[in-house]
Amino acid sequence: MPSLDQPSEDQSGGRSRPEKPERVGSEAAENALTSRFPASNLTVLAHLYRGELARSNVWRQKMDMTTHWAVITTTALVSIAFTNQDAQHLILPFCSMLLFLLLVVESRRYRFFDVWRTRVRMLEVHLMVPALYNDKNLIEGDWREVLCNDLLMPTYKMGNWESIGRRLARTYIYLFVIVYMAWLFKVYESSVNTPNITFLESFGIGDLHYHPYIVFGVVTGLNSVPFLIMFFTRHSREASGEIRRKDPQRRRWPI
Repeated sequence: MPSLDQPSEDQSGGRSRPEKPERVGSEAAENALTSRFPASNLTVLAHLYRGELARSNVWRQKMDMTTHWAVITTTALVSIAFTNQDAQHLILPFCSMLLFLLLVVESRRYRFFDVWRTRVRMLEVHLMVPALYNDKNLIEGDWREVLCNDLLMPTYKMGNWESIGRRLARTYIYLFVIVYMAWLFKVYESSVNTPNITFLESFGIGDLHYHPYIVFGVVTGLNSVPFLIMFFTRHSREASGEIRRKDPQRRRWPI
């Protein structure tokens, strides 16, 4: 019989079974976090993360609501323009002006959303990564000072024109294109249904068919503004935290 002091042997190889370590991963993750933060502060940071995440979700919902308004407005006015034979073609340029107004509102909401989103990203990087990676030698940088200063004095992380360019590139540029093409088709339909009037003369307002060049130039210039904004803001549409960021050196608020 084997002695009680000898380790138990495996039937297959006769070697002693090593004892399995318990909670190695959880203890390493806990050590990685407690080495950076006291245990009492982790609860506060967890509540801060939940609060910032809730704020970002609220402002994201507000942005989606504004986009919903823009799509409904475009659909309604385009439908009225083509279903009502007495409707003037200038109802579609009016739709473009409403899209500009909604674009400005949504860009402002997007700037607020970016404030809370960037805070969430910083907390995710410096709290979740040490817990998952279990490495004590991660580079921290000055994110604590940056976050504290932003909590004391919140500031926007992107400019107004940059936010407008971002929302244009994501959604609104397609709505402007749809409205402009619908306007051209509405004018062409009017020229076909009205005798003795050419396509160019149909751009006039009411009986003022001798002013088609002015109407065409003003409406075309109005609808070319979104493309100019996208062109001049093409290099600044790379704020911190974006998934599709190409150049990490172009960050305004480094994580």
